[in-house]
Amino acid sequence: MTVLITGAAGFIGSHAVRHLLATHRTVVATDVVPAAEAERLTDLLEHPRLRYVPGDLFTLLPDLLEGTDEVWHLAANADIPLGARDTEIDLRQSAGLTRHVLEAMRAHGVTTIVFPSTSGVYGDRLGPLVTEADGPLLPNSLYAAGKVASEALISAYCAMFGLRGRVYRLGNVLGGQMGRGIVRDFLRKLQENPTELHVLGDGRQRKSYVLIDDIVAGMDRVTRATDGPGHPPCEVYNLAAGGSVDTAGVAALVARALDLDPPAIRTDDAALSWLGDQPVIELSIDKAVSTGWRPEHTAEQSVLESARRMLAEQRRPAETGGRA
Repeated sequence: MTVLITGAAGFIGSHAVRHLLATHRTVVATDVVPAAEAERLTDLLEHPRLRYVPGDLFTLLPDLLEGTDEVWHLAANADIPLGARDTEIDLRQSAGLTRHVLEAMRAHGVTTIVFPSTSGVYGDRLGPLVTEADGPLLPNSLYAAGKVASEALISAYCAMFGLRGRVYRLGNVLGGQMGRGIVRDFLRKLQENPTELHVLGDGRQRKSYVLIDDIVAGMDRVTRATDGPGHPPCEVYNLAAGGSVDTAGVAALVARALDLDPPAIRTDDAALSWLGDQPVIELSIDKAVSTGWRPEHTAEQSVLESARRMLAEQRRPAETGGRA
């Protein structure tokens, strides 16, 4: 099988490249990042089953689809707060780009698309534990709105043009080589002040944290397990570790990775960490588990392991990378 991965130089994309190569697929990887700057993929660029094609996906498609069996469409704006300053970016880089990918797939007869969405599509009005059947979807951010629009486009193309779509609403994905996020932020702050930690928002946030390894394995496993005529053309699955961790718990786990005692927490008065934040979310993963997939790490283990990986990267030479 040959898989096209868009957004391949990013955090999730680079892990997807590694996973698919390790499981004997051929990968065509593309990103706007030039090869010399694709730091997360540096050690893979000479792999015999990997072809890295840098450039604008709006220009590169549909040519990249020649000989491709499946698309993992991971390219999107990854900076959620940026949508408050640039209100067009999620329309252009999420919904617009997804439509462009789907149209190119339709024209070239490539039928399967794997798409990572977000728990942010649920908004904050559905209660703390949500299933794929819960709604209405009323997102709090333009980032999540772009994902909702992309999900709708995938569903429509599956219904009208015979495509097969697997949409994965992800928890808060963690791991090494992240350019931003709560674990990296807490590591930096605790290294500066080991006894006190300032957190954004009111400190009562609780999220479904999940390790990147479980996410890429889950997208692959569920996609393979739900192939065939007995499954709907388009289907949605929550992917997370099961359970959740609150802000104080994340702080304690990051402190543990640093061999520190849990710090004193100092909070802001604001209820939200940033404009568009989703303070409390826990995903039910029963539907994905029913296909035979199961995460190998709990939410707590995901936080701790990601902190340890980031610390290990700090101790390596600068070529480790850290592009967002």
